[in-house]
Amino acid sequence: MKIGAVAKITIFIAVFAAAIVLFWKPLMTLFSSPEQVKNFVSSFGIWAPIIFIFLVMLQVLLAPIPGQVAGLAGGYIFGTALGTLYSMIGLVLGSFIVFLLSRKLGRPFIEKVVDKKTLSKFDKIITEKGLFPLFLIYLLPALPDDAVSYIAGLTKFKIGTLMVISAVGRLPGFLVLSLVGAGISSSNSYFSISIFAVMVVVSVIIFLKREKLENIMLNIIKKFKKSQ
Repeated sequence: MKIGAVAKITIFIAVFAAAIVLFWKPLMTLFSSPEQVKNFVSSFGIWAPIIFIFLVMLQVLLAPIPGQVAGLAGGYIFGTALGTLYSMIGLVLGSFIVFLLSRKLGRPFIEKVVDKKTLSKFDKIITEKGLFPLFLIYLLPALPDDAVSYIAGLTKFKIGTLMVISAVGRLPGFLVLSLVGAGISSSNSYFSISIFAVMVVVSVIIFLKREKLENIMLNIIKKFKKSQ
């Protein structure tokens, strides 16, 4: 790699790290609940949809921030249809930036922004096994799909193809989240509140058993691949 390219990568990583340090705590606080997101976004009036889209985009870029809260907040603030639409726009824009950064800056950048354990676990599956396993990673729960997007940018597939796979795989989950968020906002949907309660319990279980569940999902992906 040329010295100029190394310098660019180093500078970008330094700026990226500085941004994380500066904005990490405020963003984690903001994404701690749908109510927090709603209060912040609603304060911008007619610009609220653009601000929400920008926040979802940031959530994709800063992978560990919980995307489930963003999905719930979309429905909670804008209703099911618009909440899903704005969430998906933010996801697509964020994913595009992630794929582009990975493609331009390469593996040295990925090794700096993706946890080593996550990188070693998903690297081979994503780079060697094709698009279908990648689609499953976006579709199935308990898998770090935002971090995986950084790895996916290193593959030979066109960025447009990766964006479609990412969007289609994530759409069902965000549609459900927006539906539940809209139900909570209406304060009269026992069905939506029940789903939310179940999701909270499931989320806690997923968090506590995340490594075991990741291994189960990876085994499912490998079996699908072998059956093709």
